[in-house]
Amino acid sequence: LNACGVDYFDFYLMHAVSSENYPHFVNCHAFEIAQQLKNEGKIRRVGMSFHDKAHVLDRILTEHPEIEVVQLQFNYADFDDPVVESDKCYNVCVAHGKPVIVMEPVKGGRLVDLPAEAGALLDQLQNGSYASYALRFCASFPQVCMILSGMGNMDMMRENIRVMSECSPLSDQERETIDRVRDILKTKSLIGCTACRYCVDGCPKHIPIPELFACYNEKKQRPKSDISERYLACTQGGGLPTDCIQCGACERVCPQHLNIIKLLRSTARALMN
Repeated sequence: LNACGVDYFDFYLMHAVSSENYPHFVNCHAFEIAQQLKNEGKIRRVGMSFHDKAHVLDRILTEHPEIEVVQLQFNYADFDDPVVESDKCYNVCVAHGKPVIVMEPVKGGRLVDLPAEAGALLDQLQNGSYASYALRFCASFPQVCMILSGMGNMDMMRENIRVMSECSPLSDQERETIDRVRDILKTKSLIGCTACRYCVDGCPKHIPIPELFACYNEKKQRPKSDISERYLACTQGGGLPTDCIQCGACERVCPQHLNIIKLLRSTARALMN
């Protein structure tokens, strides 16, 4: 509170709750301490961010109904993904009456940098940018109370403000097009990295994992494109995909539950030939 110069936080979230670390939150009395901080007026709403299956979320909200808001990874690409289960997790929040804060609405930028054939479908609609469709998709769900979109410059911020100021639910035609875009994305065998960079912080070999996966995805989406300069730029200081020592530090903190060790081997084969 002192560092932020405020008297209270509107939302105070327990970070990245999952089946693996939920017992830790319970054992260290995090839920009770959060309520204590709320009673002291330091928190207005207690919540959690969540990366796991819907049945785990249902269990946690059943055991801790005092949770007031849930932050979910929610976007049209992950909507029916069997790993992320965006739709099922959203429906659990609806059943428990919990507002949803959306994270990763454009999936780490992947729903802006679309394959050509997917982008062409959205271009035909002539109703906005690729980012605007991703944001409006999320905003079309009534339980969503807030959408957190990563913004890297003023133009992105202005775009987000404009889209949400004029926001309207997706039309039937737009929803059908989004479904077709999702189907195209499923055929690309892309790595579902959202560039959160948790994996990089603990990597003993300092491998730029998100950047390497971005190169891999670029090559998959656009086979004829030359990514050699991009690849050299992210590895010039070291950290080749073949430098991985398989310690597993990256996989333990990945919110997408990616098999990073195996994917680095695939990346090496794709990019180092």
